[in-house]
Amino acid sequence: MKSNNRDFLINLVAQMMVFATNLIISFFFTPIVLNKLGNEAYGFVGLVNNFVSYISVITVALNSLAGRFITLSYHRHDEKKVREYFSSVFFADTILGVLVLGAAVILCVRIEYLINIPDYLVSDVRTTVILAFFSSTISLIGVVFGVAAFIKNKLYLNSLAQMTANIVRVLVLAATFWLFVPHMWYYSIAAICAGGVTIALQYVFTKKLIPEITIKKEYYNPKRILEILKSGVWLSLESLNKMLQTGLDLLVTNLFVNASAMGLFSIAKQIPVILAQIPQLIANVFNPELAKLYAENKQEELIEKFKFTIRFLSFMMIVPLIGFVVFGKEFYTLWLGNKTVNEINTIQILSILTVLPLLVNAYVEGLYYANTLANKIKGSVIITTIFSVASIGTEFLLLKTTNFNPLIIIAGTSSCYMIVRHAVVTPLYCAYVLKLPKMTFYPALVKSVVISCVIYVLFEGVRRVIVIGSWFKFLFVCAGVGILGYVLVLILLFNKDERKKVLQMVLKKKVKMIYVFIVLSKQEEIKQ
Repeated sequence: MKSNNRDFLINLVAQMMVFATNLIISFFFTPIVLNKLGNEAYGFVGLVNNFVSYISVITVALNSLAGRFITLSYHRHDEKKVREYFSSVFFADTILGVLVLGAAVILCVRIEYLINIPDYLVSDVRTTVILAFFSSTISLIGVVFGVAAFIKNKLYLNSLAQMTANIVRVLVLAATFWLFVPHMWYYSIAAICAGGVTIALQYVFTKKLIPEITIKKEYYNPKRILEILKSGVWLSLESLNKMLQTGLDLLVTNLFVNASAMGLFSIAKQIPVILAQIPQLIANVFNPELAKLYAENKQEELIEKFKFTIRFLSFMMIVPLIGFVVFGKEFYTLWLGNKTVNEINTIQILSILTVLPLLVNAYVEGLYYANTLANKIKGSVIITTIFSVASIGTEFLLLKTTNFNPLIIIAGTSSCYMIVRHAVVTPLYCAYVLKLPKMTFYPALVKSVVISCVIYVLFEGVRRVIVIGSWFKFLFVCAGVGILGYVLVLILLFNKDERKKVLQMVLKKKVKMIYVFIVLSKQEEIKQ
């Protein structure tokens, strides 16, 4: 039991470390690259990454559940199935990757006719797309090697591989931008190198953790692929929906506005998209206990745990997200010192429109697990599809028939639909699948919204009183209002007993994190 708890803690903290690494890389490296490339070129880097994500929708159906099938067969000691699943997924991903790369090459032949590209960037964009899809193919081929760490509950090994790959990516980017004339396709070169490192490390881990499993042509079984695809199709549709609501904005901006505006939009999304990962990581911590309560049919305790999840996620996320909304302009002014006042204002507005649905989603992130518990994923996907289609339809209608600022339309339409889905539909559907009264989760949600408004007023008052003109003053003010904000949220959100529980959880987590860092530094001691 202690071993399981240790592995769980190590896996969680390792994931948080990967998140922190990505945040640090974005914070320090983005302004440097932006200065060298300019708004237009930088925007195409984000757009190309979105192109890759569009294609990933196809692969989700296969790879999202591959780990589940392989893991179940392994723990059932069905070695034949494990080998068939493992080899079949590897060969299927390889074939799929080659096909995707071929499609990308064909796409690039006339890419300047598909999207708006300044003449001086056509060659760079074409090269970037081809190399980006080559990187995607490499990553796709290596997906199955990450399953070994999942089987052995050693996910921290995959996290370590990702962190190593991130370091390699930064080193390659730094070297290329420093030594050679800047080009956007250096990002793709760095991604290829990082992908190669990830696969190499995960292959080594696979050989160490499950040496009995090998990839051979004779193990390939199309039936295993169809079995996985049948179960994964709904997850693929869910991924498609997410892409429709959050992944088309840069492309639409390119087609309806221009490349420079797309660059500003890409900058505005950089930090919020990274921050959006935090609620997901925190919510996952509660899932095992929620599953246990559901399995034991302890409905009252289950309801209270879901409500507590809403409050705890609100406690963790209200302060940083509201802080980003209020002090965003000061942050961007310091972070992107070479940008004009108008550019900073545009970035700030777009970042607020990006953050607001993330804030509402943070409140209810824990409720989405109810769909899995009740096996009602299909209904959730249908609801999300309706909202996605409505969002895209409204967006194009407004762009074609009104004279509103197109950037506001693109960012605001998606934001409004996501807020409605998160705030209205999600609590209702969660109550429905758990067979509870419709209004079960609304009191906790409304309370979080009201407290968010209180924190906003507090932070905005401080911002109006104190002029921030340096990083030192910015960090000092943010630290001060952050501490005050967390104390206030703690008092307003929780009762006396819950406050003690939350403080114990937070403090305990800090102590455990120190322990985890020690453990991670001594990898040889925690190997099987």
